Amino acid sequence: MTSNDRDHRNDPDRPNAPYLARGPRIGIRPFTAADRDEFTARARESTELHRPWLAPPATDADYASYLARLQEPLREGFLFCELDSGKIAGYLTINNIVHGAFRSGAIGYGAFAHAAGRGLMSEGLRLVLRHAFEVLGLHRLEVNIQPANAASLALVQRAGFRREGYSPDLLFIDGGWRDHERWALTHDAVQRPVFGRSVPVFRIFDLAKAREFYVDYLGCTVDWEHCFEPGTPRYLQVSRGALVLHLSEHHGDATPGSTLFTELTGVRELHAELAAKDYPYLRPGLEEDETGRSLTLIDPFGNRLRFNEPPTAGA
Repeated sequence: MTSNDRDHRNDPDRPNAPYLARGPRIGIRPFTAADRDEFTARARESTELHRPWLAPPATDADYASYLARLQEPLREGFLFCELDSGKIAGYLTINNIVHGAFRSGAIGYGAFAHAAGRGLMSEGLRLVLRHAFEVLGLHRLEVNIQPANAASLALVQRAGFRREGYSPDLLFIDGGWRDHERWALTHDAVQRPVFGRSVPVFRIFDLAKAREFYVDYLGCTVDWEHCFEPGTPRYLQVSRGALVLHLSEHHGDATPGSTLFTELTGVRELHAELAAKDYPYLRPGLEEDETGRSLTLIDPFGNRLRFNEPPTAGA
């Protein structure tokens, strides 16, 4: 890394540091002194989310010390910022960087409460991985995660990290020595396809009708919602357990009248739950054949959700 490269990153005197990389919703850029107020405020807002896993700087003095450490030659720091608003959604640091034959670093990260569950950390992590491997020239990144931190484990698994081992009493966190799982990713591994979950996209034409069906009737939760500016089409994610759907008002995102086939256990219970609701536009029945017992719902836009319980699922 040249001195000019070093000056370009994590410069505390750059109030508007440029994005190092951009995704559909997230840009990554260095920490700056000008980010202090927003970063510490979001850290304080996210205390309940972060405990007992991490404690990002939440005071001016702690932030100043944190920023100073990021100027050290063997550290890199990145803020994950929402492109439409500039808000800081999360952050990631690469620590203990070793060059030479090893070319390795250890990462730590955190999402802020307003951004949690919206897929922004996954997008930011992918951008940092590309930057670390292609720009910084690293070969391997490692992360240590407490076994009960399900959200963090899911994040690295989606990114293709592999579990390498278990380290008892590895780090002193929240007043005690904590066990950690050790996960890692190498440059060659990230080049291979790593398939994550599949999320169907349904076309919608009326946001209120979509909420009435998917939230009030089907019982989903709106995880996040996005539009480029007021008055433009909406794109949102709804979920209920393992069922995750993207709903889009954007022309060309999906074809109206699409069908989702998904398996579940408890189709009778779901049918009874929906029948008890005062939804005037649908009265679905149960069907049985050699594939099992199924329930088909049709949303206000002609999309079909076919829930199927295989013959052995309820045995």
